[in-house]
Amino acid sequence: MIGQYVTVHGDVISHVNISHVMVEDGGEYSCAAENRAGKTSHSARLNIYGLPYIRLIPKVTAVAGHTLYLKCPVAGYPIEEIHWERGGRELPEDMRQKVQSDGTLEIKEVQKSLDSGVYTCWARNKQGHSARRSGEVAVIVPPKLNPFHSSILSLNVGDRASITCSVIKGDIPLTITWRKDGRPIDPTQRMSVTQVDQYNSILLIENLSADHTGNYSCVVRNTAAETEGHQSLLVNVPPNIEPFSFQDGLAEGMRTRTVCGVSKGDPPLTLKWLKDGDPLLSTLLGANVSTLDQYSSLLNIPSLSAAHSGDYTCVASNPAAEVKFTASLQ
Repeated sequence: MIGQYVTVHGDVISHVNISHVMVEDGGEYSCAAENRAGKTSHSARLNIYGLPYIRLIPKVTAVAGHTLYLKCPVAGYPIEEIHWERGGRELPEDMRQKVQSDGTLEIKEVQKSLDSGVYTCWARNKQGHSARRSGEVAVIVPPKLNPFHSSILSLNVGDRASITCSVIKGDIPLTITWRKDGRPIDPTQRMSVTQVDQYNSILLIENLSADHTGNYSCVVRNTAAETEGHQSLLVNVPPNIEPFSFQDGLAEGMRTRTVCGVSKGDPPLTLKWLKDGDPLLSTLLGANVSTLDQYSSLLNIPSLSAAHSGDYTCVASNPAAEVKFTASLQ
């Protein structure tokens, strides 16, 4: 019988009562306490005088590459020795295996081909009485992903993006899912996922927009573990120049100015001026260009002459595109 109560001081007391104990009730007992903050446990043996007895050993699933601890669920007291066998041979048989003082079998860096199979533990007391029991160990290989080609994928608005998630190692069944910025992909994000086979999945975005910028994760899990591959996508937005013009009725000796402003587009931005298709400062003296901020450039002509007439072009460029806007000065 298992019971639990809370003391006046707020302590939670849990107890196990065993009436008419038998040899098979001996063994290791664990108490686990858990709340939202965490989990802790404590284990201790209950020894009952009697002949050796080994309870049923359930099937154990081990993770390849990790350390496996196999406990022999032995009862009876006193026990003189505990041994392990596999395939008729006593363990340990290599440096990865070790039988601890309490009879636990430790196998380091578990391998599927070498360590899967049926293990037998047997226990003996001083009088020579013994018991034995076998159990199966299955080794599961955790998934491993083929790394993405680069950590950052830089594309432009309107481009097509395709990210392939390939599992190069790991036991089936495998589950492959995609996330954007830590959240599951949903249909409103205008993306599609194609499961090519049980090892490959493709995330496709036909027409990129600015809101597709983010961090994409391919999450693969099997019964052994879960792993993730990460790919950052940067969608470059081409610049857009706000229309500008020169005022009417200008005459020689007057001054004029106009601003080229970029209303949309990702930095870094480069702004430059042309006159009649040629770089402004190399063909026209008496005009000066100043940067107002990273999105605006001011063209100023303090004293106009007939030579200043022509077409003035502002050129804005970033990694996505280069755009131009032209205004005429008379």
